[in-house]
Amino acid sequence: MSAVSTPVGPPIAQPLAVRPPVIALAALVVGALAGAARGTPPITVEGMFPAGRSTVTVGPAPAGTGSADAAACATCHAEIAAEWRSSMHAASWTDEVFQAAYAVEPMAFCRNCHAPSHTGAVPRGVAADDGVSCAVCHVRDEHVLASRRSPAAPHPVMAVRAMSGSGFCAGCHQFNFPGDTGRGGAHFETGEPMQDTYAEWLDSAAAADGVACQGCHMPMVDGPRGRHRSHRFPGGRDLSLLRSAVEVTATARAVGDRTVVTFTLTPRTLGHSFPTGDLFRRVEVTAAWDSDPASTVRVGLAREFANVPARAPHGGITFVRRQSADTRLAAAGLGAPRVLTLTLPGHPPSGRVRWSLDHLLMPTPLAASQGVGEPRNRLVVADGTIDPTPGDTTP
Repeated sequence: MSAVSTPVGPPIAQPLAVRPPVIALAALVVGALAGAARGTPPITVEGMFPAGRSTVTVGPAPAGTGSADAAACATCHAEIAAEWRSSMHAASWTDEVFQAAYAVEPMAFCRNCHAPSHTGAVPRGVAADDGVSCAVCHVRDEHVLASRRSPAAPHPVMAVRAMSGSGFCAGCHQFNFPGDTGRGGAHFETGEPMQDTYAEWLDSAAAADGVACQGCHMPMVDGPRGRHRSHRFPGGRDLSLLRSAVEVTATARAVGDRTVVTFTLTPRTLGHSFPTGDLFRRVEVTAAWDSDPASTVRVGLAREFANVPARAPHGGITFVRRQSADTRLAAAGLGAPRVLTLTLPGHPPSGRVRWSLDHLLMPTPLAASQGVGEPRNRLVVADGTIDPTPGDTTP
């Protein structure tokens, strides 16, 4: 990390306007499957992925597969199945962080997204163990869906070009707050994005350049059967991907009886806001005297929400969650690098400043309340130590 000279300025924390919900997904036709030939309407991404309103309907297994579960797919696609098994898609229901949050708010909306093929009141067995399984994306109406045809496949294959585009990912990664919270409160949809990743991508330079979600989250890899798109789906818990997303530089300068630490955050391979996804995600920039950890100061980059009164559809007033601010780093192509400043007291004689940029799944107090420890909650994306440069130290 090289130091650069950057003007000292206040953190940027202006509220951003709430983007209206993305509604174009309903028109994204992914293929006229076998059912369409019998007079049923074509399947849309919105129909394939109902954004938590219901479970995902996979339909009968394709002929020649015997089953639509991941174990059956692995008999021929062992390498891809192993990649998927190591991914957060496979652990979407069993992940301890999700389970801690689900214990607080056990909503059908959550079950339908994190165990989308479950059929009972509580996900069990294969539906729980497989989470977002192979079939959730690749099986509908007795066909295996793929981005291109494969005449040699031992089962019916339907070519779905939309699978190679970001719109396909939006079926699960762009949705509003649910109408039913499960614990009282609002019982109607507010149109407020709960996850806004696809809409963020639409505004990015990546979208303008034709770089889809798959470019970063399903990169091409070599395998025994040739090159293929990885099904490991690296994301916010993948350190190498996080480090490729942003470049950080830090400088420190004595100013009066304080030391001002200046950070410059430059988006690199970043096709959406940083962080993105779950509403509790945040990035923290911290600074402290190396000899005194108790001197730590920090600033968070996150979406902020407030409960505001609203009139319910059937009369009366209820409180609904609205975004009040967005201080995250914007996607590449959406403005100048971000400059943040933190101020430390004093000038220790041999003081060095220790700094870091960390990615958090949720704010530390919330993680502690749900039993999620710091090693799991926090990833250090970049860190280092710097010697402050002399400045005006007159009182």
